[in-house]
Amino acid sequence: AFVGAPLLRAGGSTGLRARGGGEYDISDADIQNFYTQITSGSGGDAPKGTVVSELIVKFFHGEFTPQGFKRYSGLWKGPPPGNIGKKDIAIAMQGLKTQMANPMFVTKGGVGYGVDETKKVVNDGKGWVWLAAEMSPGGLAVELFQSVPYGKRAILLAKQSNVDELFSKVNWDVAVANIDKTFGGPQVKQR
Repeated sequence: AFVGAPLLRAGGSTGLRARGGGEYDISDADIQNFYTQITSGSGGDAPKGTVVSELIVKFFHGEFTPQGFKRYSGLWKGPPPGNIGKKDIAIAMQGLKTQMANPMFVTKGGVGYGVDETKKVVNDGKGWVWLAAEMSPGGLAVELFQSVPYGKRAILLAKQSNVDELFSKVNWDVAVANIDKTFGGPQVKQR
């Protein structure tokens, strides 16, 4: 017997939710609330052993060139030597701060969740810079945005004109918790 593709119902509830329609809108007040939460700590470098510090080291410990990012490939300083430690995190944090203040590579975002790539913008003109993560074929990856990272895992948010303010008051517990939250999109649990 021939078995064909399953019949699809027109106008299913999943299809409506997936198209957005204001359900995932992010207002200026939402952005300010996110910033208030992320700046409710005592600042400093990302703590060793967290997913956030590992991602910062992976994506900001190296050299940014016009051809792309060249990841550090030497022996980690530790302690202990050979493992990612506080010294490596400190180097990566400087790279992150530099890139947040003046990003060399920015990912398009903004406009809304589920919007066609051609309608997204590099910079929405609001003066914010975001560090956000998403799943890639190589695992969790982070990118910088100058517009709202709809549907991504927003980790950090800084005023581009004053990045040091974020890092003087960052709450790393909130940043680590943000890894499990989808910002401006449906909650997606990927493990």
